[in-house]
Amino acid sequence: MSKFTPPFLGSAYYPEAWPLEQIDEDVTLMREAGMTVARIGEFAWSRMEPEEGRYELDWMHLVVETLGAANIATVIGTPTCTPPAWLTTRHPEILPVMDDGRRVSHGERHHRCPNVPVYREYSERIVSVLADAFGDDGNVIGWQIDNEIHPNGRRGCCCDVCHAKFHQCLAERFDDISALNAAWGTDLWSQTYDRFDQIPVPITPQRHHPSLIAAWMEFQSDSYAEYVALQADILHERATQPVGTDMMPTQVLDWKTTHDPLDIVQFNHYNTPENLSETVLWMDFSRTLLNAPWWCTETSTCWNGGTSANGYREPGFCRANSWLPIALGGEANLYWLWRAHWSGQELMHGSVIQSCGRPLHIFEEVREVADGFRAAASFLNGSRPVATGLALHLSGDAWHMYHQQSMTADFAYKERLTRDFHGPLMSAHYRTDVIDSAADLTPYRLVLSPYLPSLEEDDVGKRAMEWVRGGGTWIVGPLSDIRTRHATKYRHAPLGHLEELTGVRSVYQIPSAPRDFAYRWIDGTDATGSVWYDAYEAPDADTLAMYTEGPMAGLAAVTRTVIGNGSIVILGTTPRPDDLVKLVDTIAPETGVNPVADASPNVLVVPRSGHSGEGFVAVEVQNQPARIALGRPGHDLLSDKQVEGALELAPYGVAVVRYND
Repeated sequence: MSKFTPPFLGSAYYPEAWPLEQIDEDVTLMREAGMTVARIGEFAWSRMEPEEGRYELDWMHLVVETLGAANIATVIGTPTCTPPAWLTTRHPEILPVMDDGRRVSHGERHHRCPNVPVYREYSERIVSVLADAFGDDGNVIGWQIDNEIHPNGRRGCCCDVCHAKFHQCLAERFDDISALNAAWGTDLWSQTYDRFDQIPVPITPQRHHPSLIAAWMEFQSDSYAEYVALQADILHERATQPVGTDMMPTQVLDWKTTHDPLDIVQFNHYNTPENLSETVLWMDFSRTLLNAPWWCTETSTCWNGGTSANGYREPGFCRANSWLPIALGGEANLYWLWRAHWSGQELMHGSVIQSCGRPLHIFEEVREVADGFRAAASFLNGSRPVATGLALHLSGDAWHMYHQQSMTADFAYKERLTRDFHGPLMSAHYRTDVIDSAADLTPYRLVLSPYLPSLEEDDVGKRAMEWVRGGGTWIVGPLSDIRTRHATKYRHAPLGHLEELTGVRSVYQIPSAPRDFAYRWIDGTDATGSVWYDAYEAPDADTLAMYTEGPMAGLAAVTRTVIGNGSIVILGTTPRPDDLVKLVDTIAPETGVNPVADASPNVLVVPRSGHSGEGFVAVEVQNQPARIALGRPGHDLLSDKQVEGALELAPYGVAVVRYND
């Protein structure tokens, strides 16, 4: 059993940039700050292997041992994000080619193509060497593969190797070129192909066929997932610690496919005071992706910055930001970075201590967080966030489709999903699991699937129908079921599957730009939609809301169809936040889903339960006072006070309450 136990507080540490004799100073300050983990190695390939085949790891052993002696665990990053100059000089073909034909030069991160065979060979070697050196080290608690892995630019690597492999993947997928032409509808603009090797790379800014772009980006995602799996296989064979890869809050890669071979979810984010609450969606997603722990592996203490500092955080922000992953079921919060860089491309980023070694103004707040982690550790380690039966779909395919064809003016998928659906539910204290389209639906009783253009993704539509017949309630739309798996429209109806399933018929569709339209709920309340408008005829369904103006007047805006033991609610437009919550308030009690707290909308309340008892973690996220009504008296483990009746939280305040027995 490891001597290190969560919750972990730590930071990224780059000892390769500093004299080795400085390690003791850093570790002493880490202990003063309450740090319990450091993440090292992710960019240090040239220090680990200064020339081909000559490995120098003594400095890493010294760092890991010194940290361990101070009861600070280590997470080791594989350095494959930054191949050394001797490798890119010897094999310039590993440098990725951008979609404008320009080959990337040495010195950037991610200056490698994951598909070039020779680069995979070198990657296998360095990962194997590291795994053999640290795979049984008791001071190492985990591995991070690469760094923020994602395709370069808008289209990923466009080199000849990728292009040829793309053709091979298409040939395996379609078997015959005529099948591809039929699926993509290539007759328009004379885009019909005679051979797979005629299909181009979808360079920008050329306006390419959306099916080509969708297939190319899926190929890019699969290429990086395959590259992650290659490293994971080596680490699983040669090391004993859990393996992850730190992901950013974007759907550039298919998170589910990327994580299939991994043991732990690692998540990086740099939210600001203006959008702090929006990171909760991604943390709710990180929690559900694997039946395993998840860590926040990067976030900022006090500001972001590369060549210029930006986004100063008011006092208390670091506290709230650091507690969010722990409240939401995570085991770790790590800052980027420990000691500010003295050279390189990110001189202006916030940190815990300055490059000269003096603590930043945020140091005491970090120490306060560390004290809180220790005070609440027993309760946190013996409990988990309570499942509520409510889920919201987040789709990689949707991100790519909307990124390439936004459907309506200025539509941004992840922002709209957060602000239109997850955010309002969070403010109303509906605790929501955010799930991938491939996720099992059986743990849930109420599922929302807005902005899910293709129900063919992971057969989510077919699986959802089986789940509905068994008793589930599915709120789907708007802008769902409007595209095939190949990013084309359906030819038989505006909605590809829902019309046949429910009998609800989309008469026509209208975008929101330049104006919105009114509708009326069944209880007589008037409302205004947004984003998109589907006008429905629903002879066999209940009309929950009807349009009252424009060409859609008299047609249904929201319908509900009973199917088997469950029902499907189709949204023809995006409700305003209050109207979404009202709809869920009406439907959710039938499913046994209810708000988890009676509290101010600016506070996140996460109930927890386990062998250490029952209670909750609360984090205020908008820098405003907040109040939580308590149904039971309890003990706030951070203030060490008994609380009952109501709990008042200061701006950016945090409470960890264990109910009295």
